[in-house]
Amino acid sequence: MLITDQDIAVQTIPADQALPVGTMLCDDQFTITDHLGAGGFGITYRASDNVLGRTIVIKECFPTDLCVRHGRDVAVRSRAHVEQMGSIIRNFMREARSLAKLRHPNVVGVHRAFEENSTAYMALDLIDGRDLADILQREPQLLSPARIVDILAQLLDAIEKVHDVDLLHRDISPDNILIEKSGTPVLIDFGAARGDASRQTRAVSALLVVKDGYSPHELYVAGSEQAPNSDLYALAATFYHV
Repeated sequence: MLITDQDIAVQTIPADQALPVGTMLCDDQFTITDHLGAGGFGITYRASDNVLGRTIVIKECFPTDLCVRHGRDVAVRSRAHVEQMGSIIRNFMREARSLAKLRHPNVVGVHRAFEENSTAYMALDLIDGRDLADILQREPQLLSPARIVDILAQLLDAIEKVHDVDLLHRDISPDNILIEKSGTPVLIDFGAARGDASRQTRAVSALLVVKDGYSPHELYVAGSEQAPNSDLYALAATFYHV
């Protein structure tokens, strides 16, 4: 089974599966202040950085088909998924370390990655802006041909740098491109876990998330290899839609 973007749009995490507001993480450096959203692979929270005095985003590795929360801890639903869950956490941490080194103006910044509660977390920049999907729906007049070309050029440079550090985005689409108030486009929500799921058995490939109209063909087929051209396909599909 594939999970489509339409499925994700209506997917909700039960209240007892998200960390409650007020939860402190990473030796009390971060305090969760709000729930921002959830998808097939994780939960995002608004949080306060108690050391640096700023607002950030915390991304929690939480593949919903594989795990369940008991108190604060995350536990696998079945012993058969222990190895898969461990692999997803390792890829999540690898992605975080690579993104932290990248430091590109068009890629969301990662400040810290850590393991806690039997899963993993990233502390990310909170982007002050709107996603491209929202702009397309509400104010398409803001996207003149010249503006579209400018956004595309910046994102192509960002994707090239991402590929240079052996990462793939795997989920490029209008809702994962934020436009800051300054006008700078920023790629968010990288999908290391999605890539790991695509290489697994049929049972685990149920985690594989596709976005109709944006995902390349190989993402629809469990066990298929993804490459830089997979991201370029998704970017081209995104701007064809724009």
